[in-house]
This record gives sequence, C-alpha cells and structure tokens, in this order.
Amino acid sequence: MSVINGDRTDSRRRTAVRAVATAVTMAVVLTTALLAGGLTAPAVAAPPLPQHDSFYQPTEGFESHEPGTILRSREVKLAVMTLLPLNVRSWQLLYRTTDLFGKPTAAVTTVVLPAGADPNRARPLVSLQFYYDSASPDCAPSFVLQQGSGLAGAEGIHSQSELIALAALISQGWAISIPDYEGLDGHLTVAEEPGYMTLDGIRAAERFEPLGLDGTNTPVAMWGYSGGGMGSGWAAEMQPTYAPELNVKGVALGAPTSDVVSLLHVNGSMFSSLVGIGISSLRKAYPKFKEAADRYLTPEGRALMDRTERQCLPRNALTMMFIDYQRLLTIPIADFLAVPEIKEVFDATVLGRNIPTAPIFLYQGVFDEAVPWWTNDRLAQQYCAGGASVVYTRDHLSEHLTLPSLGMGQTFNWLKSRLAPNAPEQVGCRTDNVVSMLADTNALLSQIEINLNATFGALGFPIGPRER
Repeated sequence: MSVINGDRTDSRRRTAVRAVATAVTMAVVLTTALLAGGLTAPAVAAPPLPQHDSFYQPTEGFESHEPGTILRSREVKLAVMTLLPLNVRSWQLLYRTTDLFGKPTAAVTTVVLPAGADPNRARPLVSLQFYYDSASPDCAPSFVLQQGSGLAGAEGIHSQSELIALAALISQGWAISIPDYEGLDGHLTVAEEPGYMTLDGIRAAERFEPLGLDGTNTPVAMWGYSGGGMGSGWAAEMQPTYAPELNVKGVALGAPTSDVVSLLHVNGSMFSSLVGIGISSLRKAYPKFKEAADRYLTPEGRALMDRTERQCLPRNALTMMFIDYQRLLTIPIADFLAVPEIKEVFDATVLGRNIPTAPIFLYQGVFDEAVPWWTNDRLAQQYCAGGASVVYTRDHLSEHLTLPSLGMGQTFNWLKSRLAPNAPEQVGCRTDNVVSMLADTNALLSQIEINLNATFGALGFPIGPRER
C-alpha cells in the first residue's frame, strides 16, 4: 500500500522546531496586522444574493448540452471574512449538471489559481467540498467567499474556516474547484446529486481555458469534511459510472455524514440543529417526503422546518440547540422513520452501496459528537469488501469540531503523495488507530506551514509558486 512517510532531513526538523518556538509570536503580530488591514480594505459593491443574481440562472436550452458544459463564467474577487481580498485569480463557472432525479440542471463552481501561476503550465486540480451544510442557496461558497458580500456573506462565516485548506492547496501551485454541490436550490443530504455536481464542476474546470489544465489528463483529487465529506463521498461513488474519464488520483473524506438517520443521536443535544437541517433539506428536495413529513409534523414543527431551510449553519446551530424533535411530531420518532415515503428517502441517502475505484483516505474522530464513528467504520468495511483501497485513520483525541484542524496536516500530506508525479499505486486497506493525527511529526510540520500560508494569504500576500 502507498503510505505517506515523507522522510525529512534532520536539518529541516531542527528548523521546524525553531519555527514552532516563533509561531505564536508571529501569529500575534500577523493577527494584529490582519485586524489593522481590515480597517483599510478597499470597499467594493456588494454582490446580489444568488437567488437574485442572474448569473445563477441557466441559459435557455441548456438541457441539450452535455454535463460539465460551461454555460457562463465571470472573474470574481475572493476575500477573508468578506473583507480582506485574497491574492489569487478566481472565477465562477455556471455549468450544466444533473439533479437527484436524473434531470438536467445547473450549478456554480468557484475555480482558483495561485496569483503567480503560469496558465500555460499543466497542473493538478483539487475539488474542495466545503461543509456549508444549509438548505439555503444564499449560504453557498460561491456567494459567501466573494469580497463585499457583507453581513449576508458573514451568515455563512463557518465556510471561512475552509480557507485554511484552500491556502494549503494553493501553496502547491494546484488549481482548485469549490463547487456549490447543493445546487441552485440547496439540496443538502440528498442522494447522488452532490456527486454529480462535484464531478461536473471538475469537468467544467478542466474545460475552462484560463486554468490551462490538460483536459481529462489532469490529475484530480477531491477533499471534503463533514457535509463536504458527504458530497465528496457521493462524488467518489458516482465517478466510476458517471464520469469515468476523469483521472481521479485520490479522495479524502473527513468524518463524512455517511448515514443521515444516524444524526438523530444528537436529538436534544447541543448539536440538535443537524437533525432539523437534514429534515428541512430532504423535505425541500423530495416532494413525497415533504407530503409525508408534513402529515406528522406539528404546526410548530413545520414552521421550524420552513425557517431552518432559509438560514445558514451558524444561525441554525445557535438557535436550535437542545431541541427535542419528538415534541414536534404527532407520532413517535421510530414510527416516523418507518413511514414508507420517509424510509425510502433516508435509505437512499446512505453511502456505501457504490464502490469507488479511486484510492480513499478516510479519517474520523472516535469522540465525534455529530457523526458517529461506527457509521464510518461501516463505510470503510463496505468499501474494502467491494475492492476499494482505503487508508482509514481513527483519531482517539479529536471530536467533530477539532478534527478539521488536527487532521489537516496528515490529509494534506496524503493528497500530495497522491498527486505527485509517478506516484505509486495505493493498494489494499489499512486501519490506523492514533492518539491524534497531529501527533505525527510530518503532519505537525505541514500544519505549521499551512497555518503560516493561511495567515499571510489573509494579509494579501500571494501564496504558491511564482511561475511567471
């Protein structure tokens, strides 16, 4: 099996130790500069919300185009906290894709190149699926990452944390695709559709001339955490049949929501908003599910679902803590789950029935309060039994909110190993139980590098190689 060892010289290790000693001081200095820079950042006109932006509306007759066809494009400016511009080149692509019922639809992806990239040079492409986790299209990455999106963009502020991963990928000189994999209507937790939209976002990026990619020869990787891991999981499962021409070298899945029903274990807890977010999205996406759910939801329950689907994750998380959904139903939860129209949809949303052909890196916190560890133990077993190659890392220190940071360095190193020229094949399966993914020296060094790149990027410095 291909394993990330990443041997480093003793000199580099000594240098890294010194870097650790100065990192805190640098962080204080850079944070001060970041705050000061926020006071002087140039003002830009606020972009309209996606629901009011004509760019998001597909052109007439788009249905006749093949999936991945670019329907419209525009250059955009990305920013940290909607205010501080990132020194990258970025565009939005509206492209033809497929919905959960197999019908033509459209979606948007944000594609990014390092500021110093030479578009005449071929490079790998990474599709980064954000965990925006909302049924509202106004929470999509394509909107909240734009400079000047203001308070409306700040509603999806949790997506800003993903800019750290973006900085890591940009530092390698790679091209990035950040798809709105929930589509124009905000379909979270649905079956198959996130995969179609992620894969067609990759197809669109490969066809977009300013990126200078080598078409279907382009080495591709996918990465996502939590809801983004679910989107990446669907893409990994659908790729062999839906987009077999793509040259996918690896897929990193962090604590993916592989079984939506399993989220019910957070009912009544601090994370109980996840139940409402999932049900409101499915209710919005599947007409029969909505009809059945509304028969058993109380008026208060229906009002809550209507409100939830219009809000981004942070507002839902803060206002829906400790809700007991049993009191919003007129029948017991177990009976609700057994309603045929409800059960059919929930069964369809479980990952693991289609086996990926690309190598998988799956990581999960054992103390995860939101995504139960057993769901991804099962996913790893299903993938391996089906012939997939899986490196599965179980972190015994992390929970759901810490694993994105503590697991980033090791995941980044795995992606680098998969996208390296002439990378050896990853074969077979392996499960690693570790105290912490960050306890590995190479992962720690990479995490320090990632954090510094992200900090300098927030200050407007270019990240990545200078090729021209």
